[in-house]
Amino acid sequence: MAAAIFLVWLTYYASLVFPGIGGVLNAGDSAKFQTLGHTSILVHGPGYPFVLMIGAIVRALDLPFEPWRVMTIALASVPGAIANTMAFLIVGRLTHSVLFGVAAAMLLGSASLMAVQATEAEVYPLALAFILSVVFALIVFVETKRPLYFLIACGIYALSFGNHLMMVMLAPVGLLVMATHHRLLLRPGILLAVLGLLALGASQYLYLAWVTHAPSTAYSEYMPLPPTASELIDYIAGTYFGDLYGSGLQSLQTASVLLGTLSQAHPMVSLPIIGLGLLAFVTGWRRRDRAWTGLALVFGTALAFLPFMIWYGAYDIQAFHLPVLGPLLVGATAAIGWWLIRWPGPRPWVGALILTVALFRAGETALFLSAREPDFADLIDTLDVVVAAAPVENPVVSMSYGVRMATLYHELLGEAPGPATYRVTWRTLEAIAEQDSVGGVVIPTDGEQMLRWIQHRDPGLLCRTIPIAQPEPIIWPAYGFVCDTTDTPSGPTTD
Repeated sequence: MAAAIFLVWLTYYASLVFPGIGGVLNAGDSAKFQTLGHTSILVHGPGYPFVLMIGAIVRALDLPFEPWRVMTIALASVPGAIANTMAFLIVGRLTHSVLFGVAAAMLLGSASLMAVQATEAEVYPLALAFILSVVFALIVFVETKRPLYFLIACGIYALSFGNHLMMVMLAPVGLLVMATHHRLLLRPGILLAVLGLLALGASQYLYLAWVTHAPSTAYSEYMPLPPTASELIDYIAGTYFGDLYGSGLQSLQTASVLLGTLSQAHPMVSLPIIGLGLLAFVTGWRRRDRAWTGLALVFGTALAFLPFMIWYGAYDIQAFHLPVLGPLLVGATAAIGWWLIRWPGPRPWVGALILTVALFRAGETALFLSAREPDFADLIDTLDVVVAAAPVENPVVSMSYGVRMATLYHELLGEAPGPATYRVTWRTLEAIAEQDSVGGVVIPTDGEQMLRWIQHRDPGLLCRTIPIAQPEPIIWPAYGFVCDTTDTPSGPTTD
């Protein structure tokens, strides 16, 4: 049954992947991860060495499909199917019910955020697959008292650090299990094995260091190649995101967005199910058994990641929510099924109702996913026009983040027009620093504002914008610009 659930969800997600480069949740990051399908590059910190390995495998397979599609399926659809399978195994074990296990897999798999992220190139379905696999191994350990399962949990956990460092938030759950089973686990052999597994997981960052020095690595967004040791450490720590650390606490926005994620997973249904599950868990305190302890592990996992969701103030914070949404949906379904064991009559009907709701939502979600349109379908055609019309021979092309990452995908395949230097907006000034004259194209951001940035950095330069004729309909509006030391009107002007 677990194998069948994996195949069903893999087919569902793979057949509904976002139709092209990018995605609705974070087009820039998705395009960047998809580039790994054909070229070795460095993505943003903390570096994601496990993801880089997935990219290396995809490139080695060289399947006869678009690299963006293969990378999306490998990075998101396969882990999404694994996460749903682990939901089935967790709930089936805690409730001793295949029906509730299937209902949990369907409920998680059809949730809005899960379905979107499992069909776009992002790292969070992989994070959830790691999280639920660790929790399942811990549940089996707590039930059987066999240290092997705890070591399996530690091995999976150590491997997960190569995907995303926010996995550190799961550490308190493992430490709590160790504390409550100290007679079994606080033994020299087991402790050495745990430390060895953690060291093995951390060694993934040696692979990251190797990639930064490999001649085949074609691009790095935030770090020079090859980097110094301090630059590599800053890159892994993500210090350039430092202004986001703790900024989520400055308002209630991150909490309200999280609440929206939970409520919109299954509109008018997911929050009541989560609420009923938590109520069943709390009221079942008096008759707690091994299954109740397993429920505590699942809900405790959601609680462990909650502070990070509130604390980190990224603009795309919803992308981080799967580690809370997933365990809550899984734990709630398991708690309801466990609590209803005392009423065998209505129990299968409740399980069937949850399953029906999930199946209906899966159909709704499929319609939404299939209606998505490509973000950058006409981008190269636009670049052919605007680069050819640039006011200088080797233009600097300044772009918004999403457009730049989509261009990078084509650029490394040799499909972007040249000669041109493509830069994301905030990197444009580095490309033109200390030059007596510079010219290029701004697409599709505010050309006037960028020229003010240039003149602020180098007051000796005078800038002007130049219109670029584009065929209708204009999807990516662009402006030409020239900055030099000649006697032109002060301040940026539009010809």
